[in-house]
Amino acid sequence: MSSDLIFHALSKRKWQERNKGGTYSTGEDEIECVDASALNNYLNTQFQGRKNLILLVVDRSRLSNSIVREDDGIIHVLKGISLDAVLDKIRIDSDKEGSFDIEVESHS
Repeated sequence: MSSDLIFHALSKRKWQERNKGGTYSTGEDEIECVDASALNNYLNTQFQGRKNLILLVVDRSRLSNSIVREDDGIIHVLKGISLDAVLDKIRIDSDKEGSFDIEVESHS
């Protein structure tokens, strides 16, 4: 199942502002997500030193809209994420050095 999971990080404020009408949308044509293999690189590149973030855990198989997958684990979800596809929202913080080290485990 872990291969169906993708992730997107954002601030708590943005989550509250942007999840309207059953869909999370950034206002852009696409939302950048990542698979588990690219998660720490994504967090450490885009959110280094940040605290009080929300990590959306999204079931890719529940998305009704198109996705574009790149070779480096980046996944672009087009036209928003249905809240039905969001399996969990996890609060995360960087460590004392400003980095993230999150492990995603698969349980079969």
